[in-house]
Amino acid sequence: MSRSLSTSRARPLPPTDEPHPDAVAGERVTVGHVNSPWGLAGHVKVTPHTSNPERFAVGTELLVDGVLRRVEAMITPRGYPVVRFSGIPGRERAETLRGAAIEIETEELPAPPEGAHYVHDVLGLAVVTTAGESIGELVDVLATGANDVYVVRREGQRDALIPATAEVVREVDIEGRRLVIEPLAGLLDS
Repeated sequence: MSRSLSTSRARPLPPTDEPHPDAVAGERVTVGHVNSPWGLAGHVKVTPHTSNPERFAVGTELLVDGVLRRVEAMITPRGYPVVRFSGIPGRERAETLRGAAIEIETEELPAPPEGAHYVHDVLGLAVVTTAGESIGELVDVLATGANDVYVVRREGQRDALIPATAEVVREVDIEGRRLVIEPLAGLLDS
């Protein structure tokens, strides 16, 4: 998954998976991408988009470029995963995976902690004030040291940066596709 967000000052436990903002395609979450072949035996270098150390463990099944493949071997020279997937016998076949998305089904994600949400769940939410004024669309989430910051695209104005704190964020309605905020003085000034 995805990195989970909290609107309180206390951060949730370390995330399990963290897809890029564009990582959710239908019912799948991208947990990595294949960079390039590594060696001659079919291994590939992987850029992980997850902080879950078990995501690329031997025996794990992942969708690689839409094809279900089992991780047959995994090493981490220089800290990045180098993986050999089933059905990829050598370097030539590994080369065909260059740039391929590595995905899991969305239902494989653990439930986020109470009061937290996955980034992919909040992207695209309509942002409104407690007074009902439409602000724009939540288009990105920036991770900062103290709290996350929501980037809200506003029509004809600069993007607004909304701190994801309980003081500002009053309601996250995933089903209703909206985020309700109580803007601090000057927060929405262009």
